[in-house]
This record gives sequence, structure tokens and C-alpha cells, in this order.
Amino acid sequence: MRKKTIILTLIIIFAIISSIFVYNSYNTFINPTSAFSNTKMPNNSKITDKAKKNNSEFSSEKIYLAFLGLDMTDERIKTIGNFRTDTIGIFSIDLKTKKVNLLSIPRDTYVQIPGREGYDKINAAYPYGGMGKTGYELSLKTISNFLGIDVNYYVSIDMQNIPHMVDAVGGIPINVEEDMHTHGANLNKGYQILDGKKAEEYVRWRYDPMGDINRVKRQQQFLLAFLKQLKTNKNDISTYLKLYNAFKGDIYTNLNFNQILALMSVMKDVNADDIKTYTVPGGFYNLNNISYWKPDVEKLNEILKEFK
Repeated sequence: MRKKTIILTLIIIFAIISSIFVYNSYNTFINPTSAFSNTKMPNNSKITDKAKKNNSEFSSEKIYLAFLGLDMTDERIKTIGNFRTDTIGIFSIDLKTKKVNLLSIPRDTYVQIPGREGYDKINAAYPYGGMGKTGYELSLKTISNFLGIDVNYYVSIDMQNIPHMVDAVGGIPINVEEDMHTHGANLNKGYQILDGKKAEEYVRWRYDPMGDINRVKRQQQFLLAFLKQLKTNKNDISTYLKLYNAFKGDIYTNLNFNQILALMSVMKDVNADDIKTYTVPGGFYNLNNISYWKPDVEKLNEILKEFK
């Protein structure tokens, strides 16, 4: 037993040293922009003329990355059999200047989904695409056409894994803006350090008059707070091991290894307080007793000028 423990410890130490060596070598010899020099949309994707026009103005040093949080739960899988991208955030990342913006798209946003008739909620693109890889591809097509931007990359997690993720970094300091004591949440208003369970309650709760719109704001606040907390532990290898174990097998992305390292090299120098956040503007829209978030296109276009 002792021999196995020693061997396991040596393997972990070797993995850490190797990772640090690869990471430092990467930063020393490779320009991060080279990892994204051949950016293409997924196979068979179609981008609107608006997107093609806008894309001609973009620097090759800027990328757009979708963060997609799945509403996957054991209960939902048993009762419905599918799940959706209930959290949608688009990062604009300048690999040279290291300027980062975040645009959140409410899950009920009323959009056209390629291959479907009429309009639907944007979070329906994932199950319509068949979930998995093809679901992500249809989500990226839908988002790209809606914004007129080539959103080529995604990172996706199961939202039910938030507790493990938060506990791995030692909790998240957040100012809870209102009391939340319904629908499974038990949070008091005020500044506090949320453990994993409380953090999940915070990012999922949407039972005030603004519903998902205020939830989007909370999710933005949580994400920035998480990035800050991660940076406070940047020299603690154990934090990253815990985080790896929390994510292992439950994070999905089309980024390759070099691209992940490139983003690491950029994000390590980004101050969370400098990340500008935006939300697709609009208003509640009821159609056939279904509630949507109808975008204000004119205001959205003004936001996109800053976001891009």
C-alpha cells in the first residue's frame, strides 16, 4: 500500500513539473495568436452576409469563444431525456492586447435557428442539433448568425458541477444582492463567501420579477468572482489539481491543446475587474403562452460596436 502511494505521489509530481515545463516553454517560444491562425467555422456551417461583412474587419488576433452551461440534471435526463444551454456567454478575446469582453445572451432570446422554421428560444439550438458535438455546432451557428460574428469556439460544462468547481478554489466571495429563500435556495442578502452548494443556488435562482435577466447578471458576477479567486490561488498547485478533478470528464470544448495553452497565457494577465460585461437588450415577449426575450436590435448593434 505504501509503495503504491509513493508511486502515485511521484506520478503526480512528475505531471505537475511536466505541465509547468510545457506551459513555460509554450509561452517562451510560441506566439498565442499562432494557435488560432486557421480559424474556421464548424463543417457545413452557414454565416449570414452580415457576419461575412463584419468578419472582414476583424484582426486574426481576436477570437470569440462561447461559454455554454448545460442544465443537465439526473432528474431532467430521466423525465425529459434532453437538456439545453441555459447559460450562454460570448467572450471577445484579443490575444495581443489581452482585452476581454463578455456578452451574455438570455436563454429565452427569440432567434432563428438554422434548419428550423420560424423563431425559437436560443437555448433550444443544442437539443435541436442532437446534443453533443452536433448540438454545439448548431448552437455556434445560431449564435454567429444572431450576432453577425464568427463564434468559432466553445467551452461547456454541466452546471450541476458548480459545487465541486467552487469548493476546489475554496469558495467564492460575492455580494448577494437580495434574499433568496424559494425554489431550493437559502441565501441571505449581503457580502459572503459562498461554498459550492450556495454558489449553485446563487447562479441558478431566477424567481424575482426579472427572472432570467437578473440571473444572467448574477452569473456574470459569479464568473468574474471565480476568475479573481482563481488568480489569488495561482501559485497553489493543489488548487489546480482539485479543479482538474472537479472538471474531469465534465468539460466539453472544441479547443485543442495548443489553443487551451494560448488562452491560459492570455488570461493569466487579465484582471477580472477590467472585463466589460454586456447583456443582449430587449423585453419580455409572450407568444402562444410562451415567454421569450425579444432582442432590441438597434440597442444590440450599439453594444456590439463596443463588444467586438
